[in-house]
Amino acid sequence: MIFIVDNGRGAGNISRIIRSSKIVKTNSIPVADAYIISDGETNGANQKNVVNFLKKCTKPVLAIGAGYLHMGVAFGAVVTGGGCAKTERIEIKQRCPILLDFKKNFTASHNQKSVLQNLPEEFGIIASSPKNEYEIIQHGTNPDNPIEALPFFGVHFNPEEGLDGVNILHNFERFVEMWNKYH
Repeated sequence: MIFIVDNGRGAGNISRIIRSSKIVKTNSIPVADAYIISDGETNGANQKNVVNFLKKCTKPVLAIGAGYLHMGVAFGAVVTGGGCAKTERIEIKQRCPILLDFKKNFTASHNQKSVLQNLPEEFGIIASSPKNEYEIIQHGTNPDNPIEALPFFGVHFNPEEGLDGVNILHNFERFVEMWNKYH
């Protein structure tokens, strides 16, 4: 089962898309096959809870919006204000499991105005937009820092809001099925 960590925004929409999921709060995240961390607040108790959770987690994680920012913070990134458009054209830089069957460019919807100022060295850039170089990141894909990868993916935008993003949620679900089969 995939647990959706409710960071304040979007968990209900995600749970309607992911067929076998359950919503949980940031202050009590139980053991699961995988996790999706929703968008929401960018600081405060939720950030502290999510960062602490991510530092210990080894299961597949898809972090969305503020969850993506928390993932960056957990690995040493700095968050800063940014000016992303409501709808953004995103260009894929390298392939990854959550982008199966995507064309090189796709459109996604944003709610998050903050961005990662820097990318932790454990992560590689999967996709970029004109206003955010780090639209999609994946742990263990930085060619300059080969490490044992954790199954962590971060997306700055909100795939649960439609456009091409919904397929990312379905692809993550398929990734979790394969991950559980072989790990």
